[in-house]
Amino acid sequence: MIRCFLPILALLLASSIAASAADGETQVLKWKDGKKACFLLGFDDSAPSQLKNVVPELEKRKIVGTFYLVTGNGVWAGTKAKWEEAAKSPYIVVANHTFTHKGVENAEGVEPELAKCNEVLYALHPERKQPYLMAWGKPGGVPWIVSKDEMKAALERNHLIERPPFAGPPINYKTQEATLAVVDQALAKGEMGYLVFHGVGGDWLVTPVEWFTALLDKLEQHRDELWITDCASWKKYTSERDTAEVKVVESNKNHIRLSLTDKMDPALYDEPLTLSTKVPGNWKSCSVTQGQTKTTAAIHDGVAQYAAVPGASDIVLQP
Repeated sequence: MIRCFLPILALLLASSIAASAADGETQVLKWKDGKKACFLLGFDDSAPSQLKNVVPELEKRKIVGTFYLVTGNGVWAGTKAKWEEAAKSPYIVVANHTFTHKGVENAEGVEPELAKCNEVLYALHPERKQPYLMAWGKPGGVPWIVSKDEMKAALERNHLIERPPFAGPPINYKTQEATLAVVDQALAKGEMGYLVFHGVGGDWLVTPVEWFTALLDKLEQHRDELWITDCASWKKYTSERDTAEVKVVESNKNHIRLSLTDKMDPALYDEPLTLSTKVPGNWKSCSVTQGQTKTTAAIHDGVAQYAAVPGASDIVLQP
C-alpha cells in the first residue's frame, strides 16, 4: 500500500514544483544558446601551414579558431600580409603569443613582449574601439621567469586573458582517435573542451591534415550541441555568467521587466548571455527589448530563451 502511494506522491510533488514557478523566473544558461558544451580551437606560433591548411577549412565550415600570433620574428615578417588578410574573416580571431617567443628572464621583460604584440594585433582591427579583451598563450620551450602575481598584473594592464593550459596533438594526443575523443569528453561532461595546434600538415610539431579535418567533421556533426567559440568570448561569457544576477522588476500578463547585472567591467566584458524566462501560459511568442535592441523569442513549454547583455538597460518581454 505504501509502495503504491510513493510514486503517486512523487508525481504530485513534481507537478506542484513545476506549477509553482512564477512568471518572470529567469535562469542564466550555462552555455550560449543553451548548448550542451563548449569547444575552443587554438593555433600557436603563426605557423605558415595554418594559413594554407587551417584558415580555408575554418572559413568553409564557418567554425571559429583562435590564432596565437608571434608578431616580431622572421616567420611573421614573411607572412604578415597573409595574416592581415586572414584576420578580416569573422572565423579568425587573433590573440597574443608574445612579440618574439623568446621568453623572459624577469618581470621587466614581460611588458614589452605583451605590449608590442598587442600593438600589431590592434592594427589588424582599426575599426574596433580600444582596449578590448584578447586571449594570451604563454610560449612553450623558452624561459618564463616571472611570478604568478606579476604575470597577472601584466595581463590586466594589457587587457589580456590567460588561456587554459596547453593541450593538443601531437604532444598530448598521439593518435587521431585520442584527438577526437576530446570532443566526446566535453559533451559527456557538459563542459569546455579545447585543442591547441602548431603546424597542420607542415612546419613544426605537426598534426596531420587528416586528423584535423576529421576533427572538424566531428565538430560539425555536433554543431547543434556545441558552442564553438574563441577563447576571449568563452572567458567573457563564463565570467559574466558566474557573477550574474537577474531580478524581476515587474511581472504581469502583459509584460515582464528584468534587470541583469554582473560584477565584470562592462567596457571589456560585453558578451551577451543566454537567458530563459518563464512567461504566462497564453504567450505563444514574445518580443524581447533591451535598449535599442529588439528581437523575437519562441516559447517552448512556457519558457522564452533569448540573449541579453549584463549591465545594460532593463529587459522587457511582451507577448
